[in-house]
Amino acid sequence: MKTLVAPFWFLLCGLFACSRPAETPATPAPAAPAPAADLSRFLLAAAPVPAQTVLEAKQQGAKDHTVVHGRIANLVKGYAAFTLMDESLPYCGERNPEDKCKTPWDYCCEKATTRNQHALVVELRGADGKVLAAPALPELRLLDVVTVVGHLEVDAHGNSVLVASGYHRQMRPVVPDYVRWPQ
Repeated sequence: MKTLVAPFWFLLCGLFACSRPAETPATPAPAAPAPAADLSRFLLAAAPVPAQTVLEAKQQGAKDHTVVHGRIANLVKGYAAFTLMDESLPYCGERNPEDKCKTPWDYCCEKATTRNQHALVVELRGADGKVLAAPALPELRLLDVVTVVGHLEVDAHGNSVLVASGYHRQMRPVVPDYVRWPQ
């Protein structure tokens, strides 16, 4: 299977530690500069229904066609990939605004095992099966609620990856002014 599951799992685990500028792990750069892919073909005009939660999709295992609904917890810089978090897990400060969390998308208020259980890697791949190179994903930002359609793969280690054929952003939360979005 030509996939970046293992590197994204390590990236996923590393990025869900509380964000501190000096400790943030660097995202690996592609071996050679790749031209940015046209990702407009992945944008859906409406959300596909019915959709499952991240937890439901992971429990069902590999499936040729699935629709999953969740919140973006990580955008992988340089690639058309992101982490979808189950909405049942509140992002930092969502339920308690007094938390004053400046990086709510890292879910640092939760244990790493809990974050990993509620997370699903999403990849947009080209015809060659490799994750597409992209400076950014159109219309997406951390904490956005999205619905993704695609097929779910599970590797020999039990890691799940949703290979997306399309996505639709449904909602963007309003966050306090002190939140500083990564550049």
